[in-house]
Amino acid sequence: MAPMMKTDSGGMIRLVVIFLWAVLAAGTAAADGPWSGDWQVSWGNGAAQVSLQQDGNSVGGSLGNGLIRGTVVGNHLDGHLVYDGESDSLSATLSADGNSFAGTSESGDWLNGVRVRPGDKRAEDFKVDLSSPRAAIRSFLVAASLARTNKSYALVNALEAVDFGTDPDWTSLVSRFSGAQQLFQLIDRATFNMATIPDDEEQPELTVELPELDSKTAITLDMQRGADGHWRIMVPSPEKLGAALEAAGAEPADGYRLLQNPRDTIRAFLNGMRHWESSGEAEALATIDLSQVPEVLRSAEGSFVAQYLARILNQVGHRTIQNVPNSGTSREPFVLFEMPAGRIVIQPVGTGKDTLWKFSAETAHDIRDLYRAAEQLPNNNALDPIFIPFSPMFAIRDQVKRFAPYLLGTLPGPDHLEYWQVLASLSTLAMIVLSAVVLRCIFLWVFMRPKLRNHVKNPRQLALALALGLPFLAGSRMVQLFGLPAVARQYTLPVVGTVLIAVVGYALWQLVVFVLSVLEAFAEKTATPLDNILFTFAAGLAKLGIVVGAVLSLSYLWSLPTSGLLAGLGISGIAVAFASKETIANVFGAGILLGDRPFRKGDRIIAGDVNGWVEAVGLRSTRIRTLYDSLLVVPNGKLSDMVVNNLGARRRRNLSTTVIVTSGATPQRMEAFTSAIRQRIVDDPIFDGKNAEVNISRMWTEGIDVEISTMVETLSGRLSREATHKLYLDIMLIAQDHGLTLAHATDPAAAGAAAGA
Repeated sequence: MAPMMKTDSGGMIRLVVIFLWAVLAAGTAAADGPWSGDWQVSWGNGAAQVSLQQDGNSVGGSLGNGLIRGTVVGNHLDGHLVYDGESDSLSATLSADGNSFAGTSESGDWLNGVRVRPGDKRAEDFKVDLSSPRAAIRSFLVAASLARTNKSYALVNALEAVDFGTDPDWTSLVSRFSGAQQLFQLIDRATFNMATIPDDEEQPELTVELPELDSKTAITLDMQRGADGHWRIMVPSPEKLGAALEAAGAEPADGYRLLQNPRDTIRAFLNGMRHWESSGEAEALATIDLSQVPEVLRSAEGSFVAQYLARILNQVGHRTIQNVPNSGTSREPFVLFEMPAGRIVIQPVGTGKDTLWKFSAETAHDIRDLYRAAEQLPNNNALDPIFIPFSPMFAIRDQVKRFAPYLLGTLPGPDHLEYWQVLASLSTLAMIVLSAVVLRCIFLWVFMRPKLRNHVKNPRQLALALALGLPFLAGSRMVQLFGLPAVARQYTLPVVGTVLIAVVGYALWQLVVFVLSVLEAFAEKTATPLDNILFTFAAGLAKLGIVVGAVLSLSYLWSLPTSGLLAGLGISGIAVAFASKETIANVFGAGILLGDRPFRKGDRIIAGDVNGWVEAVGLRSTRIRTLYDSLLVVPNGKLSDMVVNNLGARRRRNLSTTVIVTSGATPQRMEAFTSAIRQRIVDDPIFDGKNAEVNISRMWTEGIDVEISTMVETLSGRLSREATHKLYLDIMLIAQDHGLTLAHATDPAAAGAAAGA
């Protein structure tokens, strides 16, 4: 194979294209390998839709003076191509599913291909028509517009509509791609109607002037009919083309997104539809004036309007946008399409610098009537399928149109509801009711189980709320698929939504109560740092969140200014703070108590006049059970500022008492008695045996006092009382075993000491 000779910078790209085009004329009739078929192929600076043919392990073909030969090993292709004396090696690998390939050339250029199967919409591209000047310009504009929307292979079709002459600067394919793109940018500056371009010209040459809005100049195009009878646009030299573009003024590539004129609006809308599944939906909706649609319905209604609009443009025959004004100086609305059912209008919205050109609110309002009217027209398929994303509603409607077209009729009235929409909505409502009945029985059975019954305060109401809320939430999603007009939903949605919010809010409230009860029971049975205070505080915050969420949802449903409401709360925050400073202080006090954790549930505390056991800490107050079994509710703000003596937080508890031996005492018995008590304390691990003291402290007329002093090693008051109780019983048994009789203390000092313990 001859070595590669690079005559210009575009040589490699030209070789890549020839690799793709080498067997274009051969077809696929004799194909018997996975490489055979139609492909959409792209490379560094271009793309094309081509055909490849495989015969056994060989891939080969020719085009003019170009030649391609390659060998397939497994899913890998290695080959060479020669064109105009240039040669290069190529390597490509077929994907596992056989629907794409990727590769590189010896000079480092990348190459990708995607298979086009029979019936694939990507293969249904337009046919280039060069029969007249008008047809040639239309074909060029359509192909170049497609190339601008990421279908770069369409630029190859655009090349068929232009003639580069004999200028040596236009010999390489790379330069021709660049020239075609620049020519399209130049023509795109003009605004004209295709009807002004001759459709039947007898002379072999023609000069066409395309006016620029807001300018006294025009874009001049020279056209010529070739020996084959086809009309083509004559491309000027690179210098003249560049000068014409410079004179016309450069435009930012994404400047159309600013919506400064009707053409920008069309481009932004189509680009949004092209990328609908990613970020395109928001871009498409931004081109539509939805100000007359309630805020709660704008997103859903806007999506339907965009889907309807794309299908109308596809139906009525919109192909080029150069007939759409690209100047926003005039504030005169532009009528893109009109029929008795309504108009598609693009008009300025806003004033001054904030003016944006959008599809009018009238267009959005009449879009369904427009579509039903356009549906009766012959199908033009004017838009490439990439501009019409999938829509569940239209998929359902297409099936209705196919199997039950009579259901496409409309009910009388301004809503123009189609029969199938009403039928589908009623069917969904019936499913919701049936599901609610079944779910209520299931939930009620679950909540009445013994392990849950103690934690659910209102099982029947909670079961009903959940049984209504869940099906309605699911059903509302289904109803959105039916494309009901906004006028039919702007009253029913707020009413139904309000009921749903109330039901769901109640269910969530009761679920918070249920979860709190379960967690409290869990904390009481296990050794965990979590306790009632944390759970109660968290439950309070959850309930507050439910209330706030319900209020904001209701304001959104009824199209109340939520932002204004929040701003109003901010403005009136100072007044509210002064009016409810005690309540706010109590809420912050709850946070302080939660952070400092001065006590736990069940602890006995003494704080000023407060003396009792902690039962619960809420957002506003703490409940304390007093020594008299009354319930004391103390504001958190006040309690957080008080000195709290937590008796329940003692690491050890003092045990100091005196027993009186009234009869049977002898020195030997008393020594044995005190020793036995001391040993009993040492043997019990809950007591501090090392520092325990058991001594005779006094002898008097009533008997002999034995003083007992030790510490109980426990944080629990309950365990301390149980241990003390057992110790006293054992002391009585020890006295009995040693022939001693005990009596209660009658000395005021001894009695006071016992009471203090």
